[in-house]
Amino acid sequence: MSHINDTLKRINELAAKKKSGQELTTEELAEKKELYEIYLSFIRGQITSTLDRVEFIDPETGERTAPKQALENLAKEADKDIKEHKDIH
Repeated sequence: MSHINDTLKRINELAAKKKSGQELTTEELAEKKELYEIYLSFIRGQITSTLDRVEFIDPETGERTAPKQALENLAKEADKDIKEHKDIH
């Protein structure tokens, strides 16, 4: 976690410099871009980790299904319906 805190600290330092009216150097602009990518990657990882723990619960059966599995099941049903020429609504 320290790494992301260091990243955020540096992003804030660069933002403060820019906000104070100073121009960022070419190197600082490149660094800022790289730091934002690191930060966004961290956030994406947190979101993915959270979503991987989510489960759907069927209110009728109580069956638990992960979203990925639920989507795969829906896709399989749709493929089956298409092959059987059923109307899909």
